[in-house]
Amino acid sequence: MVINVPEDVPTINAALVAASQGDTIRVAAITCNESLVISGANSNQIRIVGAGMGKTIIDGTGLPDGSIGINILDSSLVTIENLSVRCFSGNGIQIESNENIIHKVEVSENGEQGISIESNGSRNMIMSSVINGNTLNGILIMIGSISNYLISNHVSNNLIEGMRIFGDNNLVLKNTIQRNFEDGITTRAANNLIILNLILNNLSGIQNNENDFVFVNKIFRNKNAGIESRSDMNLYWVNHIRCNGETGIRLRGGAQQRVINNMIINSGNIGIEIFEGINDNLIDNNCINNNVNQGIQINPNSNDNVIRSNKLAGNTPDIANEGMGTLFDANRCTTSDPPSLCNEDNEIFVKEGQSIQTAINNVPSEGFTIRVGKGTFNEALTINNIGGNRDKIRIIGAGRGKTIIDGMALPGETGIDIEARFITIENLTVQNFENRGILIDADDNILSCVNVLDNQGAGIEIDFGSERNLVINCNSCGNTGDGIVTNGNNNYVISSKSNKNGGNGMRFRGDFNLALNNFCEENNNDGMDFDNNGFIIGNCALNNGQFADGFFTGDNNLILWNKAFGNPEEGIRTEDNNLIWGNRICNNETLGIFMLSSNRIRNNTLKKNTGVGVFSSGGDVRNIIDNNTIVNQTEAGILLNMNSQGNAVRSNCLKGNNPDIEDNGMNNVIDENICKTSNQPGVCEDC
Repeated sequence: MVINVPEDVPTINAALVAASQGDTIRVAAITCNESLVISGANSNQIRIVGAGMGKTIIDGTGLPDGSIGINILDSSLVTIENLSVRCFSGNGIQIESNENIIHKVEVSENGEQGISIESNGSRNMIMSSVINGNTLNGILIMIGSISNYLISNHVSNNLIEGMRIFGDNNLVLKNTIQRNFEDGITTRAANNLIILNLILNNLSGIQNNENDFVFVNKIFRNKNAGIESRSDMNLYWVNHIRCNGETGIRLRGGAQQRVINNMIINSGNIGIEIFEGINDNLIDNNCINNNVNQGIQINPNSNDNVIRSNKLAGNTPDIANEGMGTLFDANRCTTSDPPSLCNEDNEIFVKEGQSIQTAINNVPSEGFTIRVGKGTFNEALTINNIGGNRDKIRIIGAGRGKTIIDGMALPGETGIDIEARFITIENLTVQNFENRGILIDADDNILSCVNVLDNQGAGIEIDFGSERNLVINCNSCGNTGDGIVTNGNNNYVISSKSNKNGGNGMRFRGDFNLALNNFCEENNNDGMDFDNNGFIIGNCALNNGQFADGFFTGDNNLILWNKAFGNPEEGIRTEDNNLIWGNRICNNETLGIFMLSSNRIRNNTLKKNTGVGVFSSGGDVRNIIDNNTIVNQTEAGILLNMNSQGNAVRSNCLKGNNPDIEDNGMNNVIDENICKTSNQPGVCEDC
């Protein structure tokens, strides 16, 4: 049912009283002076849709102190979109449940938080919204709230932080965060993903805690630091940090940070500063130019750091070291204190005919680089930390297809077995081993620009319990097992290809793993197979094996902006509590999307799949199927199977399906769909 405000009832609260599960409340371009509480089973799956930000306004002026604009209390799967929430003395929006969507909502000038996700709220999405001018934080995520998704928002002019995150494993993706009175993003928990944001003109850009992955952000013109770390084991990779008032990256707390491939330019003080007592950090391949004072400053009692292959110019000096036990290698710079740091090389060179394993065994201390020339090396490599001196080493080849580690005639071997931490392997090929190509059995390692070809097990395998490993720009092809498989938590697989493998293209076992911008083609099994709680973003799965899905996932995953083309089974097959948003699913041979319970299917495009577009299986499933475009399936566009109950099917555009909507279930809400054909009367609306 659709309830219109004010045509059908005078207020949104009156509409909430009249609404049942799955109903839509449409609010005209009016100002509503009321506070909303969304509570109870009858409010599950409801949506409140305005006429647009700045047109439909929920206004708190004159309401009692502490009034909250919208409080999603104990209902779930609620959608709020296309409206403004302004001028409440409490929070603008407060979320105390799971799996809700805030989309295209302006939240401004409220007396506390703009949006607060409370400790019992997880897997909520805040997307394409404007959070501006609130008295406390723009967005607050409380302790205990996990796996929320903050995507493509504009967060500005809030009087504390833009985003303040006390929960674990949240995603902050493609936001613009600017002119907040304090920091742009602050995290006080672990394992958050901060990716592709623009952060400018705040106090500090990012102030984060532990185990975060901070990737490809632009951090400009903040008054204090671009990035400030307060705890352990963060990975900062390919961020552009420019014109910040003090320090580009400040390692202030914890230890064992990885700062790699960043650009740090024109800071008002120091490029990268390692505070006193902050040890065991890895600073590799950064470009550090024209900072007012030191390019890299290592303070007293900051010991056992590794500083390698950085390019520094125009700093005063480029490198200053007051710590102990720091290893310097191949930094391109001209000035240092003490002198000669720019000239230090701590490398071992291996030519064809020599042994890489011998070089590994003979490294004199942590952090050494082994540079391997062109040629084929017929040996299996093991990197462990026996003797305590092999963490942080790196092995760099002359290029993929130029440096080849070959397992021909080495029965039962794994190509490279990594059992130490902070190891980097790059620019080489591993091929023809009877076991895995590369096995990672430790935390915090990096594979970059590696080909893994024609091995008899998995191409790349991250073993059980191994965390925070990065596989980036790698190619796994022709292996008899899976192309890339992870068995631990919080690992990152990015911009890699997995083709023509005998198992899955990529297989993710464990929780909170990230698959970003990968390509999986012509694998024997599924393109990408995920367990639970994953972040599956911008990948392509096409033309995989005879009984293969494009994407096969378990529970609680975000499946965002992917492409599934030409697979012989489903484009996406998923179980419970997944959010499937903005994917393109075309020309798959069985179904477009197959799902079980409590999934949110939104803003996807499905075309020319053989069979059904979106299929909801039996049981009390409570799926939301909203705002999808479904065209030219050979069977139904949307099929709700027998015993499929409690679904909400709303505002989809369907054309050329057979029929467009087929409802064989019970108690499903089907509203505002633009279509021509259905097996039930009154389901379709014309354009």
